[in-house]
Amino acid sequence: MSDDVNLLRRRARRRLVGAIALVVLAVVVLPIILDQKPRPGPQELTVQIPSQDGSPFKKLPPLQPPPAAQKVDAPASKAPDPAPAETATAAPAKSDGAKAADKPRAKPKTAQAFVFQLGVFANADNAKQVRDRAAAAGVKSYTEQLKGQQGEQTRVRAGPFPSRGAAEKARDKLKSLGMDVGQVAQR
Repeated sequence: MSDDVNLLRRRARRRLVGAIALVVLAVVVLPIILDQKPRPGPQELTVQIPSQDGSPFKKLPPLQPPPAAQKVDAPASKAPDPAPAETATAAPAKSDGAKAADKPRAKPKTAQAFVFQLGVFANADNAKQVRDRAAAAGVKSYTEQLKGQQGEQTRVRAGPFPSRGAAEKARDKLKSLGMDVGQVAQR
């Protein structure tokens, strides 16, 4: 019986040694064999969108004062003016920044109008085409001349509309016709 026990112990040791050898092979050698291709490193993706004038930043035209500033100045516009006819008929001055800043104060609160942008064009023919498409849809529009780094440009705006709701309705109408339109803003 002692011989049978010794024989069983030898077989158990051999199986244990074989199992350990397989585990070592699996843990050490197998990853080396399977990982012979170098792993591709993370690819760096750089996106550069140059502006039209070649500079890295695009400058936008200055924003109009927010509606809150106009509401604050509304009581000042209710005060009697010595020459109300002059403020109503005065043409907007583009060269003097102080006069342009006084422009919102000269408007009474009831004259608020809403507009939205249809585009800014360097080519006057493109601006005319956009105005014609808006007119065909029954939406009135006007243009403004802008001077920027790209030169003389024409901004096309739809409006003025008496209420935000009317402006939103016209905006949705033009958008459904496939035109690219901006957000409704107070004029």
